Amino acid sequence: MIGASLPSIDMYEPGDLVEIDPECIIEYFRGMTALVVQNVGQDATDHSNGFYYKLQFNDGRHHIFKDREIRLLSKAERKSNENR
Repeated sequence: MIGASLPSIDMYEPGDLVEIDPECIIEYFRGMTALVVQNVGQDATDHSNGFYYKLQFNDGRHHIFKDREIRLLSKAERKSNENR
């Protein structure tokens, strides 16, 4: 289909570590570390086919982000449990 959105290629797994860029424009998240705790699925009204993930930050708080938002906030680097 021409013009159709492609599914997101980034699939995060529970246990993946996300490091927020120390120069992140959103000061609240700047330099924080989070753990992916759950894939909460897709939004049926969002036609970009992205997945949403629940992250637990190092301060104990949980936030839900779309995969694209995680890439924008982070250093665009995934650190898997397998590499630790």
